[in-house]
Amino acid sequence: MFGIAVTGYISVLLTENARKRVQNETLARLSEARARLEGDIGATLYISQGLVSFTAINSDLTQRQFRRFAEEISSVNSHIKLIALAPDNIVKYVYPLIGNLRALGLDYRTNEAQWPVVKRVMDERRTIVAGPVNLVQGGQALIARSPVLIPVDDSESSLERLYWGVASVVIDIQALFADAGIRPEANGYYFAIRGADGLGADGDMIMGDPKLFEEDALVLPVNLPNGTWQIASRPVSGWTVTSPETWIAHIVGFCVTFAIGSLSVLVVLAQQRARSMALHDALTGLPNRRLLEDRLEQLAALSERSGFGFQVFFIDLNAFKPINDTFGHAVGDMVLKEIGNRLRLETRDSDTIARIGGDEFVVVVPGVIHHPTTTSIAARLREVVSEPVHVGDHVIAIRASVGWANYPDDGTTIPDILEIADRRMYRDKLAAA
Repeated sequence: MFGIAVTGYISVLLTENARKRVQNETLARLSEARARLEGDIGATLYISQGLVSFTAINSDLTQRQFRRFAEEISSVNSHIKLIALAPDNIVKYVYPLIGNLRALGLDYRTNEAQWPVVKRVMDERRTIVAGPVNLVQGGQALIARSPVLIPVDDSESSLERLYWGVASVVIDIQALFADAGIRPEANGYYFAIRGADGLGADGDMIMGDPKLFEEDALVLPVNLPNGTWQIASRPVSGWTVTSPETWIAHIVGFCVTFAIGSLSVLVVLAQQRARSMALHDALTGLPNRRLLEDRLEQLAALSERSGFGFQVFFIDLNAFKPINDTFGHAVGDMVLKEIGNRLRLETRDSDTIARIGGDEFVVVVPGVIHHPTTTSIAARLREVVSEPVHVGDHVIAIRASVGWANYPDDGTTIPDILEIADRRMYRDKLAAA
């Protein structure tokens, strides 16, 4: 259990490290996309400021002058979809004209969708990036609107500026996102952007799935002149990544744990086997003298507390040596095993049967037993053991002598009880001879 716990802990650490690594990689990719996006928007705003400055100096510019200037600034920025000037908030100059003729003559004051932003530009006298905006000529785009302010007079000391109109640079939003490497799903990552009109978390979605902001995606702000967007990203496969190191830790940890556990089991089994061999007879599997004496001590202690005694029956096989000499030790061993099995079948589970010598067995019977019953038990044991034993083609006659002793009536110590039972067994043997 300790090995499994340690392996699990290490796996959790490695998985967490893998997750952090994926988060760092996602953050790096998200930061790179944000930097490109801010850089492209900033470059477009520089062009917008150039347009404003040109118009402020040439407030009575002709269509030809506007077209030449617009051609020049459009050539250096592929994101610009349209450039427009609206003196007194009415679109008069548009480049390119092809595909954008419907924008000419647009009065922002009568356009409910675009007038609020234009009004903010007038009042706040600063550039505002609006969008995505539904264009009059069709499609959607971002529009960087800047106020065109011209001096009231030609005096160099005059700081007062008069609102001339608004300059609009329409940015192709799809080309902007593509150049920044941002799509709803790109290179194994989900992307989403919200914050229309620079309203950040309160703004509408601009691109991607809005659910991404409700999940555990990473979110960074995109700075605009008039506010912020929010850009979110997470891996398509999620944050949970099983690294090779985690698999290796699992394999090594479980293998080591299994090896240690197996060795521990083998050690415990070896110890139990050794203990069993130390307390049991190797041939019959019965308790040996050491275990017999231990159980007798326990019964003696129990007798002192409860008053219940126990009986010891000493069983010896008569003339067992000739069996070994005549049939061999292998047959003699089989005879001893058979005697042990007979004694098991004849006694209760609470009784103890032990082999304490070559052909000597002891049966311990707990509880109070009267003398007639004791004699009856001894006779039954003698009868059972003395039945012929069949070993292969051989029928071997067995005779047994049985002696007994009662604790505490016959003795109050274990050696005394065993000695009395042994003496009575020898008297029985002499009587049978």
